[in-house]
Amino acid sequence: MKQGLPAGVNLMKAPKHDSQQSLKDAVAEGLKKTPKSIPPLFFYNTAGSQLFEQICKLPEYYPTRTEQKILTDNARAIIETFAGEVELVELGSGSSSKTRVLIDATLANQTHLHYIPTDISADFLLESSIALKSEYEPLSITAIAAEHSDALRLLPEAGNQSRLFLFLGSNIGNSEREEAISFIGQICHRMREEDRLLIGFDLVKDRQVLFDAYNDEAGVTAAFNKNLLVRINRELVGEFDLNLFDHYAPFVEEHSRIEMRLISRCAQRVHVECLGQGFDFEEGEYIHTENSYKYTLEGFGSLCAAAGMKMQEYYLDERGWFAVGVFRKSSGG
Repeated sequence: MKQGLPAGVNLMKAPKHDSQQSLKDAVAEGLKKTPKSIPPLFFYNTAGSQLFEQICKLPEYYPTRTEQKILTDNARAIIETFAGEVELVELGSGSSSKTRVLIDATLANQTHLHYIPTDISADFLLESSIALKSEYEPLSITAIAAEHSDALRLLPEAGNQSRLFLFLGSNIGNSEREEAISFIGQICHRMREEDRLLIGFDLVKDRQVLFDAYNDEAGVTAAFNKNLLVRINRELVGEFDLNLFDHYAPFVEEHSRIEMRLISRCAQRVHVECLGQGFDFEEGEYIHTENSYKYTLEGFGSLCAAAGMKMQEYYLDERGWFAVGVFRKSSGG
């Protein structure tokens, strides 16, 4: 155990390596593209993670509470698919708020639970892990501060217990199809026949419902999106004027996705000192910061099949807005 951590909580951090893209590289490359873009990975510093937690509580943002209801209603059934004891591995755990119902259901069947949460923000992950341990004495926690791919490589060796891998919050929708297949394939590679993967994914629905969820009246999603510019200003000595950029997140029918954008309100040139260069924006030109794909059940099942996974069961809310699927390795997967 590392000094300063409570008993039962361990924190691992991925070492820096050349393949990890820095914010500096992302800005230098992304703002030269057409359209300009910055990967959503850079949303999640501590401030960004806290803003996302606020988004999850917004009245317009249905995914979190809808998924929570599905998990609450079906947690026991999900855990009872395993014959023996289980440990939980959660990728992109955030505050682990939704995971608590699965922890409760697991501890109803066993006296101890090993939980392995992973998140890009080490500070936020540690804070969440300590809070969780204070609530659950029978819990031991190995927290891994890393991007998803690195976190999978850092997973401790599996013991005799089955593993339930969790990827909740419709986070899979942030990836392009080939990226999603690759990522699910990486999880599949770490799974044994007795292990399962639980994924939450958002479904196609009324366009106004989708639009409102990502363009909330309180402006929290706008602050989350603009936090990218705040980071550039602070970490790279950028000169972005946040008042000269608007958040906008339309649903793009052609791709069945929400696109998060930061739109320049005027023609302007923005200097970034650490890059030693400026970037020109036309009025209405935008930085594309994130996608959120919306699926059909058949389409998502096909995506996972391409990654070597088979849907064993799925659970829907009463409106059919959101799905939580249980996946196992395909034969020979």
